Amino acid sequence: MGRTLALVFVTLVLHALWGSAFSYLLDPRTAATKIVDQAEVNNNEYCYSCVKIDNICYNHTYLFELPALFDEQHPNIERMGIMNFTNVLFYTFEPKFGDQEYSKVGYISLYYPEFSGVITGWQSFNFGPFDIDHRQKKVYLGGSDGIWVVDDINYFPTYFNVKSSYITNVVVKDYVYFTTYNQQGIFKYVAGYYVVHLVDKFINKFVLDAESNIVYLNVSGLFISFLNKDQSDVKLSTESWIRGLTVDTKGTVYAWHVDGIYKVTVGNVLSESKLKRVTGIAPDAMAFDESNNIIYSIRKKLYKLSKVATSKCFGR
Repeated sequence: MGRTLALVFVTLVLHALWGSAFSYLLDPRTAATKIVDQAEVNNNEYCYSCVKIDNICYNHTYLFELPALFDEQHPNIERMGIMNFTNVLFYTFEPKFGDQEYSKVGYISLYYPEFSGVITGWQSFNFGPFDIDHRQKKVYLGGSDGIWVVDDINYFPTYFNVKSSYITNVVVKDYVYFTTYNQQGIFKYVAGYYVVHLVDKFINKFVLDAESNIVYLNVSGLFISFLNKDQSDVKLSTESWIRGLTVDTKGTVYAWHVDGIYKVTVGNVLSESKLKRVTGIAPDAMAFDESNNIIYSIRKKLYKLSKVATSKCFGR
């Protein structure tokens, strides 16, 4: 008798669940958003692995786990950049606690992931900030002892400039720009001389866009300083904890934070420039490859967002 009652109870529960499920699918108010035409799937018109960023669909794929002797308590990537000529990804990470350096720059080929390593020299450099000169095929690295450089065939660092200075940012755009610890302003190295921009501000992070406008982050938030100095700096955000800044191959600036990726749009009226959230993906670091696809990391895992020829995808 007890088993019979149990069977009846289970049957009633299953009927209730099935009825709920079928009524949900047949309800035109919900079916329109849940059912996809099978013909679209068969013709590959609908991208199930895609996310939509700024109204463009990107195929979302996992690449591999980055190889490095990470600090296992904080195995995240802080900065990232890709050499277009070789498709080699460079990234900044914190090594294991017992390592004499507290920051290192690793590299790995996106074509042949078995080709990887860490930039090392004959002393402790503590490399962290870096940027890539694609024309000269060189990587400029800042750290605890000035700016150093490696090229695409030799990953042993050679000295460039600013010896004995603690470098906190490096940006290459025609010239080498950098910031140093406890000094205000952004320094531009020109033929042995230094030109200083934003001389009255401490800069946490900065990049230059296609027009050489400076997008910078400090304790007051995110700003854009225009090459045309007739225009005052524009505050893009009051958020001072933005994780990073990068520039795509067209010179558009992107920022990222714990709630997603943001795009900087320079308005026709400069004072109307703004920062717009374009996706909920929240990377630790990100960069753009030569095809302007997004490469990003979450902890040690590396992902790729590549554009696809469809407008039918799941937005995020």
